[in-house]
Amino acid sequence: MKYPLHVIVRKKISSLLNGFLALFLKKSPHATTLDKDAIKSIVIIRPNYRIGNLIFLTPLINELGTHLPHAKIDVIIGMKLAGKILEPMPNVDKVIDIPRKLLLQPLDMFRYIKQARAKKYDLAINMSGGSTSAQIVTALVKAKYKASFYDKKLWTHFTHVQERGLKHYKHMGLESLEFLRFFGIDFPKEQPTLDIKLTQAEKEEAKHDLTQLLKKNHISAEKKIIAIFRNARFDKKIPDAWWSEWLDALQKEDENTIIIDILSPDIPTKLNEKVLEYSNKNLRVLGAFFQACDLYVSADTGPMHLAVASGAKVLALFNKTNMEVYGALGEKNRTIDVENLSPQAVAKITREFV
Repeated sequence: MKYPLHVIVRKKISSLLNGFLALFLKKSPHATTLDKDAIKSIVIIRPNYRIGNLIFLTPLINELGTHLPHAKIDVIIGMKLAGKILEPMPNVDKVIDIPRKLLLQPLDMFRYIKQARAKKYDLAINMSGGSTSAQIVTALVKAKYKASFYDKKLWTHFTHVQERGLKHYKHMGLESLEFLRFFGIDFPKEQPTLDIKLTQAEKEEAKHDLTQLLKKNHISAEKKIIAIFRNARFDKKIPDAWWSEWLDALQKEDENTIIIDILSPDIPTKLNEKVLEYSNKNLRVLGAFFQACDLYVSADTGPMHLAVASGAKVLALFNKTNMEVYGALGEKNRTIDVENLSPQAVAKITREFV
């Protein structure tokens, strides 16, 4: 995947800063175990602004809920909207979001520092390794133990460091489970998936939205309903012209297929008059809406992982990123490489899969 110049520059500056600070870190042996019965409070640190990366925390949150039911979890993230996805999970106590451009907002910065240091945790887990922002946050929080993935540019003091080369799972969404090693917890025998633990009320609200949308447009609920999301980051995005050809080919094959275009601030208008439209700022209800449809289709993007974590049936269209590492988890879901496939060929696959 190709990044814009400003992203490349930011990453380079961050890497150089971390490397410089790491020179002053006092190297000391790291512990390899934690007593799970003694851990009553945990903070997971992932100051990231991408929905998918935050949903990737759910396997660890859910496993900790199973094996450490007495432990309450706070999560520090970088995206306020995405925090609403995680906070209703059963064992999550609070989600703290870091405002963007914090250094340019001194009052917000001091307010955040006060909030981050207000609580003493038994364990802080840095999910981002050598990330500058993640290490700053980890240094700020008060915790008896601090754990991180290994990175040669770590400069914050950590009591526990997890080697990244010992991966039990290849998919990035399951990488967080590597921290189970510290507790002596066995990896799940069946491959876990993403799961935001939707409530029955959220499912019923989404089902009501879908029913009303179909009713408004005089459409029978017996037809096949496919939700699509056309946005994605950088060169992962699939052009609208491709989606139009795919749509025409799909409806030519089966005129009873109804397409619902999911709108967002970046995609404010629907593809064309052949599709319905839907949007919802409540991302949990949006995920439940995906589940209520017969199929969800999109490129590699955060809402795709939201659909997986909501229990929807997913067809993921990949063109740049590694399908094994970032594809749609779950046996009922499918990820295909569309780089060399025509919209018509993908439409045929869609019709057979739905």
